Amino acid sequence: MRHGQTSWNLEKRTQGGKDSDLTALGIRQAESLRKKFQKIKLDSIYTSPLKRAYTTAQMVAKDQNLNCILDDRLVEMNFGDWEGLTHEEIKKFYPEEFKTWRMEPHMAVIPNGETISVVQERMVAFLNDIIIQSNDDNILVVSHSATIKLLLLHILSMNLNHYYNLQQDNCAINLVTFKPYGPVLVKYNDICHMDIMMER
Repeated sequence: MRHGQTSWNLEKRTQGGKDSDLTALGIRQAESLRKKFQKIKLDSIYTSPLKRAYTTAQMVAKDQNLNCILDDRLVEMNFGDWEGLTHEEIKKFYPEEFKTWRMEPHMAVIPNGETISVVQERMVAFLNDIIIQSNDDNILVVSHSATIKLLLLHILSMNLNHYYNLQQDNCAINLVTFKPYGPVLVKYNDICHMDIMMER
């Protein structure tokens, strides 16, 4: 699942490896997740170490008697020189790079940042090392918009150029079950547990 809303989400600033606090709405979103998982026994919780994800994961972990396991592979995509800038600022200062990012994300090279292929590689490595090799029944993973979308593209055998065909709302749940023949996406971008309007 994705973390709750942050102040930079509201401002439409690119966060990447930088961080901002959960908003009041983001805290309520995380609380709704905690209530959702009260009825579901989790065996382990893995989270990005960035505080917006870790704070969200900790709220769910309260009722599970579990410690959140930090994994650096779950951090958000490194957006390099774009981090801290709004979409309009990026468009102004990096017009050609931003156009490629929007139209052909699989071809984009963000100054001093990661490419989406590199991000997908680390997410798939996490999937193979932690999830597939685990004997746990229910594993919760708390991460970020770009990283989750890139992992889902892998699970769905979709090319990276389909990056913008997927959406991840704050505190959305994606349920994946693992069958002998491979992973199956059961729920996607599920926010039915929310009792509040989402900020998109």
